[in-house]
Amino acid sequence: MPGQGRRFLSMAIIDVWILVLSVISTVADVGDPEMSKPCDAPIEPRGGPIIRGPPGPPGPPGRPGLPGLPGLRGFPGPPGLPGLHGVPGDIEKCSSPNPAFTVKQRGLFPAPSQPIIFTEVLHNQEDHFNITTGVFTCIHPGVYHFGFDIDLDQQAVKLALVKNGVDILEKEARAEDNSQHVSGTAIIKLVTGDRVWLESKLDATETEKGLIQSVFFGYLLYENHSG
Repeated sequence: MPGQGRRFLSMAIIDVWILVLSVISTVADVGDPEMSKPCDAPIEPRGGPIIRGPPGPPGPPGRPGLPGLPGLRGFPGPPGLPGLHGVPGDIEKCSSPNPAFTVKQRGLFPAPSQPIIFTEVLHNQEDHFNITTGVFTCIHPGVYHFGFDIDLDQQAVKLALVKNGVDILEKEARAEDNSQHVSGTAIIKLVTGDRVWLESKLDATETEKGLIQSVFFGYLLYENHSG
């Protein structure tokens, strides 16, 4: 009996050491980055392509479930194949509107309260500026940039940028014995049918005999379909 007890004690000590070694091996496997990879991860060789071996034989079937209990839900199936590409749509060519103008004239301004008539057209994209009346008419609603540049030589000038009869911007200058430059710009929102022009505000009796050279321009910055 004493010998049998010592044998049982030795076997217990061996089992404890096996358990300790198993725990140490498991911790080492978790801490090692090479050993912590999933089982199905391919081994990266130092050179050359990865060569996979043939699959192993299937394992034995598992034990049947308990009678009377529903089985576990199966895994979802793989996604289906992608559908065919649709027929290409028709290509419609369109261009954005780009109304813009630049006009010029040399000479005295007309009587006040009427548009200045320009005699030279430098640019008139889409013909929205009427050279006969001196008026720009909005066809495409949006935000526009208008401006003017006036060179005076022994002359006085007083003019306004007008929208539908309302002064938007007004400038006044006088060059008695020298030359002077006057300019102005404004950003204006227009809707279809709005009219913009440059108008003289100086009475005819105030004009001199000098020279006036003026340039008037405008162009669409961006459309505003809701306007």
